[in-house]
Amino acid sequence: MTSNHPNIQERESGDPGGRQKRVAMLLSNPFRPDPRVHKEASALVRGGYEVTVFAWDREGRHPPLETIDGINIVRTGPRSAFSKPLLFAATLPLFWARALMFLLRGRWDVIHCHDLDTLPPGVLAGRIRGRPVVYDAHEIYSSMAEEAVPGLLVSLVRRIEGLLVRFPDAVICVNDRFASILGSWGAGKTVVVMGSPPEGMMGDGGKEEAGRPAGLRDTLSPDGKRLVLYIGVLEPNRSLLELCRGYVEGKSPSTRLVIGGYGTLEDEIRALAEKSGGSVVFLGEVSPADVPGYTAAADVLVAIYDPRFGNNRDSVPNKLFEAMAAGKPIVVARGTWTGETVERVGCGLTVEYGGDEVFEALESLANDRELYEKLSRRGKEAFRKEFRWEIMEDRLLSLYKEMDKEMADNRS
Repeated sequence: MTSNHPNIQERESGDPGGRQKRVAMLLSNPFRPDPRVHKEASALVRGGYEVTVFAWDREGRHPPLETIDGINIVRTGPRSAFSKPLLFAATLPLFWARALMFLLRGRWDVIHCHDLDTLPPGVLAGRIRGRPVVYDAHEIYSSMAEEAVPGLLVSLVRRIEGLLVRFPDAVICVNDRFASILGSWGAGKTVVVMGSPPEGMMGDGGKEEAGRPAGLRDTLSPDGKRLVLYIGVLEPNRSLLELCRGYVEGKSPSTRLVIGGYGTLEDEIRALAEKSGGSVVFLGEVSPADVPGYTAAADVLVAIYDPRFGNNRDSVPNKLFEAMAAGKPIVVARGTWTGETVERVGCGLTVEYGGDEVFEALESLANDRELYEKLSRRGKEAFRKEFRWEIMEDRLLSLYKEMDKEMADNRS
């Protein structure tokens, strides 16, 4: 999967007349790998493009040059931190300067910017070099900032975001809600590419997958209790501490909660798991490669985000698609795009954020086999028809082919 690649820098300024179109992706994390970026870059590689990801290694812990699944990775500083907004704001312009130099030094056919914090150098380089710019909006950035910064700064970020989204040649959004919001701010062409897994990657919950998670399931649930799974970022406003405390108090006796990930709540979750008498299992950080196995071993997934925050209301967790792909019902919060989708598809249960309704839902799924099978079946059907990655990959490649044609027409 991974190898060192000493020739990446040499290839940046290669012959622009080569057959392969070259894509430069900008990313403000170290790509270890970032699941969404990995899927999109891999799709472009399969489509015949040469892809180089210029990634910000804020902790300086990763190789400066690497190749992962045919994707060239170039990592840079400066040193910074994910959990310190002021330090991030102070060091971001230095990353922008390095990204701009990288883009101007190379010969790229498309500049693909992941999230708002990479868009300024991408737009500037695109204007200077006359190359199309794609903005990949993983989040509504100003809504994401609501949980971390004061309201006045959120308003400032929203104004900047509303201005910047008008410049890219195309905007990729994770769902139709994002496309509507960014379109109302003046974004031009928008394409919805959801972060769903490929068909078959998660298993479908059938007997043919039983051998893969059998040992894992026996380890996690030696007494045969139903397994409730959350793997993701361990941050506030996701019901994680409330879930753990409810299990400590015995509010879902038919199930066991399994939590994996990393974040600011890690120590508290570990302490509650130790206090739970085995009703909560804390995995620590989980490699993306191991997520399908845990999903196949689980019975139910949870993704219960506080709808008071705009990013939680409008965004879509990948766990929704992973659950549908594996035929596992999911429990989510009402008042969110995710909740609306779950209710429309019929692939899980929605609950009010906070309170004990979530434990009632988990007990229902553990003890009502008819309900469980109905939700499982509907999720799998909707995934294959509407959400699987193969559909999203076609949309991404179609967008790139349109840009290729427009560039060719402009040159002729």
